Amino acid sequence: MLLVMAMADAYGAGFEFTDIEFIEEKNTLTEYQHAWLDSKPAGSYTDDTQMSIAICELMLADRKIWTKQLVADYFLNAFKRDPRQSYSDNFYHFLLTTQTASEFVNNIYSDSIRNGAAMRSVPLGLIKDKTEMLEKAKIQAQLTHNTHEGIISSQAVALCVFYFVNKLGKKADLFSYICEQTNEFFIEDKTEPTECDGIDTVDAVLTVLAQSSTLSEVLYHAVKLGGDTDSVATIACGIAYFCDEIEQNLPDFLFNELENAAFGKDFLIELNDRFLTTFAAN
Repeated sequence: MLLVMAMADAYGAGFEFTDIEFIEEKNTLTEYQHAWLDSKPAGSYTDDTQMSIAICELMLADRKIWTKQLVADYFLNAFKRDPRQSYSDNFYHFLLTTQTASEFVNNIYSDSIRNGAAMRSVPLGLIKDKTEMLEKAKIQAQLTHNTHEGIISSQAVALCVFYFVNKLGKKADLFSYICEQTNEFFIEDKTEPTECDGIDTVDAVLTVLAQSSTLSEVLYHAVKLGGDTDSVATIACGIAYFCDEIEQNLPDFLFNELENAAFGKDFLIELNDRFLTTFAAN
């Protein structure tokens, strides 16, 4: 799961908010592109994966009760040990200057409707109890995106994973399930570039999943839409990893050329193994 998300994230980052002509030319699933929003080399994942790592580590800590301060502590730790520029400018500087979880909670602007809460919610879908899963998706969203859009988008992403992990139905029925469970009107025929918006991002993810029968297609369609390509790719591929109807066929270069520094490929494999052993077994 985490490795697939990181590879999709790193690939999508090279197309984030680029011109449609660039996407049409370069979206061939043959090489990573350098992300213009980051100084790290091509093949580096972004904040989408880093915050998902933090959620995985928090879940593995087996804290039954989550608070905003607890979530903030894990987000801060993940960033401080491995600072990445791929966050929004304001949030990046906030993380640089914030030293404690208490400072985080007290000083964060949490009225955002953007997609930051949704992009880190894939791991939450492996929580077996749906009520607990929805509550933790809400709490982690409220820390930074305490709005209807932020909370619903976080819960929708987690519900997509929950749907496939627990084999609640066919891929064709996922859209209806998510709309019913969230009481939200999403779409699955999006054609415009994806905005940094929680609801719009879920629309893009549901659209991409509906269009695809392989992981390569999921990644291709996530980028083809344009806009916030790395977030859609990360979320959609993370969800698709658990769908029995989607073939796992990502090209080898994604694995071979993914970053492998201290928190790169080897770290992701080890954390992913511990995470899935703990949660998928349940």
